Amino acid sequence: MKDCVVFVGSFTRDIIDDTYTIGGPPYYGSIALVYYGCDTIVVISPVEEDHIRFARSMGLELIITGSSVPVFELKYISDTDREVRLLRRGSTINIPSELLESFSKSLIIVNPVYREVNLELLRILRNYASILAIDIQGFVRTVDDKGSISIKWTSDVYEVIGLADIYHLDLYEIPICNSIEEAVRYLTEYSKGIVLVSHGEEGLVASIDGELIYVPALPGISGNSTGAGDILLSITAYEIYKGTEPLKAIAMGSVAAGLKVSRSKPPWFNRFEVEIIAEKLVKSSKRIS
Repeated sequence: MKDCVVFVGSFTRDIIDDTYTIGGPPYYGSIALVYYGCDTIVVISPVEEDHIRFARSMGLELIITGSSVPVFELKYISDTDREVRLLRRGSTINIPSELLESFSKSLIIVNPVYREVNLELLRILRNYASILAIDIQGFVRTVDDKGSISIKWTSDVYEVIGLADIYHLDLYEIPICNSIEEAVRYLTEYSKGIVLVSHGEEGLVASIDGELIYVPALPGISGNSTGAGDILLSITAYEIYKGTEPLKAIAMGSVAAGLKVSRSKPPWFNRFEVEIIAEKLVKSSKRIS
């Protein structure tokens, strides 16, 4: 497939402050890319009927793997801080071998929510992707018997980041580090890919070819941050896939994430708007010695 974006991760069923909705990284990422102008978007995920209807309405190519989607309960303490419980684990994602060749040279975005993508599949996808983008959250989450989520790093996580061309995590997902700068410095010891560590209104620090760069968040943004990290990674990876210089691509991803938080309903943005605002973020970015 030419100019194809493939999401490998799970749709979810979410209860956000007692309101039911569908969600998950492929949900937020695909909406962002559809309105951004991406023509071919494939989602590989377990589904329920609501997800099938959503995929049809957005013109997505859907490859169904498993019948159980994860169910989460989210309660917001502030715009960026939330309590998350996993009420039901989703199906493990498998991809038929005959489909893999069709994804050759694609942008593959792997963004599990709770261990539905295993390391074996990730190694296989590495062989087919033109760019492999990974969100780390689903590889570091662990759950107790009440569904409460905590973070645990294992040796497998270091192999995961070593496979990625670009990967993202929030600061709270690497609890051994106290700042986004410290986290990026630590992670660059284990990976040659582009690293993005974000933390809400603090902005993000990226490592590009070993150089650390601080990119601020959009100022004065408040609202529901669910899906913002998914959009940050999706837009950044898509821009890099299309040949955009990495710092500009990261700034565009940051703008897109901020606009999503500030606007309650999609379309949250278009590419022209994102590019214009991103120019200002690039000028405000700072290289860290």
